[in-house]
Amino acid sequence: MPLDDDLPGGLRERLRELLVEHLEGQLPHGDLVTEPAAVRCGTAIVYIRLIDADPVVLRVFSPLLRGVDRTPELLGELNDLNARLSFLRFFWRDGAVFAATEMLAGSVDRDTLAHAFETVADAADYYDERLEPRFGGEKAYLDRST
Repeated sequence: MPLDDDLPGGLRERLRELLVEHLEGQLPHGDLVTEPAAVRCGTAIVYIRLIDADPVVLRVFSPLLRGVDRTPELLGELNDLNARLSFLRFFWRDGAVFAATEMLAGSVDRDTLAHAFETVADAADYYDERLEPRFGGEKAYLDRST
């Protein structure tokens, strides 16, 4: 299913509407293709992006930690997480640790979007707190209240 940018009810518009519904009326910034929508979730931030490929892919991802060195220990830990968790993958890229999931955009409905978003958001908000003391880096949002 193509993006159908110039047709009412096209894929981009439908997914944006699903995202607004999931976020209870919040209108995310970004058009989902050239700029991902960003949503804060605790100490993490979750991005939603449409990848204009054939077929179109919806990617939900979060940089858990930035400024992290790639070490065998870190890669081993991420591999262990990938082996234990479903519908989610962790990886290191360009000095950051990410959690991500992808799905075929044409098949996304309200429930699958909610599941993908919540899975990435919960994992990012949980694992950034656990990985930072061991591997360093900086979370997307720092708690400055203490």
